[in-house]
Amino acid sequence: MNKKREKRPPLWIVLMTFISIFGGIFATISGINKIENYYHPYLFGLIFGGLGLIIGLLTAKKLKPIIAVNQRMKNDYYLPTLFISIGFFGLFLMSASILNHKISKVDYRENFIVVNKYRQEYRYMQPEINSIVVQMNRDSRRLVCSYDFWIRTSIGQTVNLTNYKSRLGFDFIKISNDKK
Repeated sequence: MNKKREKRPPLWIVLMTFISIFGGIFATISGINKIENYYHPYLFGLIFGGLGLIIGLLTAKKLKPIIAVNQRMKNDYYLPTLFISIGFFGLFLMSASILNHKISKVDYRENFIVVNKYRQEYRYMQPEINSIVVQMNRDSRRLVCSYDFWIRTSIGQTVNLTNYKSRLGFDFIKISNDKK
């Protein structure tokens, strides 16, 4: 009996898929870490992550004739689509957060009083989160900070915050003395 050999995808396609997966995961983590102290981080992630996801889906659809070299791959094309979409999601999120930081200008610098501190320790499937709560113009604002800054800061202490105004509309706050 002669078995027909199925065509395998070329090595460059396999490599690009792995780069897309791991690059997308790295870019997503990096992008999310940059938007922690935004005024509207969920909206930012929805807009730019969603845009990356849509472009990733369209790109995967365009690349299907190149990537899917045999009938089995043409029928089960959801995994390459997922991997390409993850890559574009992360790339757009990270690129947009870097661009937002680059084109933002300092709006004001002021000292604010720390009214509370929270710490969520690392657990399985949960990251470590260190945050302080400051009183800003009659509103309480929670800011994510590094562990070293969290340890050095106490309730009632003043911290210097820099507010950035962005041309994209996604303003954010940086803790001046935090080396995060």
